[in-house]
Amino acid sequence: MRFRPRLPRFDLRRRAPALALLSLYVYIGFHALSGSQGLSQWWAHEARSERLSDELSALQDHRATLQNQVDRLSAKTLDLDTLDIEARRALYVAKPGEITIWLDP
Repeated sequence: MRFRPRLPRFDLRRRAPALALLSLYVYIGFHALSGSQGLSQWWAHEARSERLSDELSALQDHRATLQNQVDRLSAKTLDLDTLDIEARRALYVAKPGEITIWLDP
């Protein structure tokens, strides 16, 4: 008679809690990385937030420029030279005897 070592049997009752806990950890880990509110989505939202902040800053600068033009043409602080320049530019008008050179922006 030969001696055969006895292999440990897979006891499902004893190992079920450990397998359930392991599967729970895998599930939570997967969703923490790639879920709808995981790290990958957080990085995407962070990049979008930075891009939109830059766009907002550019739009605020543009708005400030336009507001400055409006303020110069308002009734209270009407700058006649600015009004004259804008009217000539819009209507392509020059005074008699005046030479106008238009430069492309």
